[in-house]
Amino acid sequence: MKIATSVYRPVWHADQASLEARLEAWVADAANAGAQILVFPEYGGVEAAMIGERPKGLWAVAWAERVADAAEGWVQLHARLAQRYGVYILAGSLMARAAQGIVNRSYFLSPEGGIDWYDKLVPTPWERQAISLAPGQENKLFETPFGKIGIQICYDSEFPLFTRALVERGADIILVPSATDFEAGYTRVRQSCRARAIESQCLIVHSPVLGPVEDCPLLEQGTGSAAIFCAPDYGLPQNGIIAQGAVDAEGWVIAEVDPARISASRTSGQVNNFAHWPEQDHRVNSVTTRPFR
Repeated sequence: MKIATSVYRPVWHADQASLEARLEAWVADAANAGAQILVFPEYGGVEAAMIGERPKGLWAVAWAERVADAAEGWVQLHARLAQRYGVYILAGSLMARAAQGIVNRSYFLSPEGGIDWYDKLVPTPWERQAISLAPGQENKLFETPFGKIGIQICYDSEFPLFTRALVERGADIILVPSATDFEAGYTRVRQSCRARAIESQCLIVHSPVLGPVEDCPLLEQGTGSAAIFCAPDYGLPQNGIIAQGAVDAEGWVIAEVDPARISASRTSGQVNNFAHWPEQDHRVNSVTTRPFR
């Protein structure tokens, strides 16, 4: 199977038709290259609210409301594209309304018309303070013809137990859309992705958003490179990198992958991080403190 992961920069549009034409061109490019799963980044969906006259002086919290108002049109656009091109699409995340408040949501669309979503479980300090985002409530696993797929939006990937829970329930692939202003944030997410691939001996797909985007306080900066990671082991890339693009180079990174071959390292690898994970339990739950001089 082929996976396409993106570095994507949202842009302003004169009208809805312009937005739809741009997204269709991106999806068509990946589908024509043979990709079956397409991954767009965190906050890529802010583009849904970047149509028409640009609002001036609008604070981030008001932008979150503006984006949430555009969420339904965004998901329906991607649903049509997924069916038209016969692909699975993880749409760029955006603010959406949930029972607990406004959340950071990535919609997942199937070629058969399926629509589901994942809400970011742990908002960053900025998301809590600047736009009052509420946390997601479910760590979801999606069963597809290509295996079981989990999603971890940006900061979620920095908490190992979320990914571990998915992989223990059979996840073959974890998709990680991200939005990080500067190199430090990008490095945290990228290194977390690589650590999760090693710990759980699975496939991790990273897609960062690119900035800055003029007149949009939600995307004042943005950096990173798209990449696909695995555990470095027998028969796999020795650096754990299946594919990666250049930093801040907008476009697709597309690779042929075999999730079953990657997860096979759990039983036949040089090491068995996944199987040996429980050996931590009695040690982390019991810490001996000793006076020492």
